[in-house]
Amino acid sequence: MGSFGNPDIVEVQSDILIIGGGMAACGCAFELMRWLPEGVTVRLVDKAAMERSGAVAQGLSAINTYLGEQDPADYVRMVSNDLMGIVRDDLIYDVGRHVDNSVQLFEEWGLPIWKQPGDEEKSLKAGGKPVRSGKWQIMINGESYKTIVAEAAKKALGMDRIQERIFIVKLLLDANESNRIAGAVGFSNREDKIYVFKANAILCVAGGAVNVFRPRSVLGIRCGMPVPPTPWWRRSAVS
Repeated sequence: MGSFGNPDIVEVQSDILIIGGGMAACGCAFELMRWLPEGVTVRLVDKAAMERSGAVAQGLSAINTYLGEQDPADYVRMVSNDLMGIVRDDLIYDVGRHVDNSVQLFEEWGLPIWKQPGDEEKSLKAGGKPVRSGKWQIMINGESYKTIVAEAAKKALGMDRIQERIFIVKLLLDANESNRIAGAVGFSNREDKIYVFKANAILCVAGGAVNVFRPRSVLGIRCGMPVPPTPWWRRSAVS
């Protein structure tokens, strides 16, 4: 039987820390490097390998939102109806009017998108009409969707700013400023090391696979089953 010794404690300081390696993290990394002034340090930490991290890594056959010629206000009405009105209309409208630019970037990076007959050689940006599987969805060949997006994020960040195979398990509060996250702790799943990341700003874009969100069902609790463990963001302080 194997045993754990005393792991090495490694402290890492940066201005911005991105926790996660899925689509949201890749998008954050790409956009940050477009707008950040020179000298700001960024670090991305992922529990796995970015190419195959996150739900999209299994591959998709469609992108859920592409407006094309449709009105963003109509998109807002659809989302509001789907979520029973518990929404921020202004934020949804912004997603609607900007989402096409993101999809067009994916195509430029190499994602194959189905086109209407006669438009097969025309890109979306050049006016090509996509094949739709619903009012908002467009069809893609998405086997390598996540790999394509991860490659763009890695090129933007640079490999020296990325640490993979580190599972973040706790966020740390600033010891001197209440209600401010100042760091995160994680363990390497390849080496006998514990990492303490300190940062001025943290983007936690880990998904449901790492239990960021509470489960939707509370049936087990009602039936007398054990209460779920304490969430990993339980408070600790870092100076």
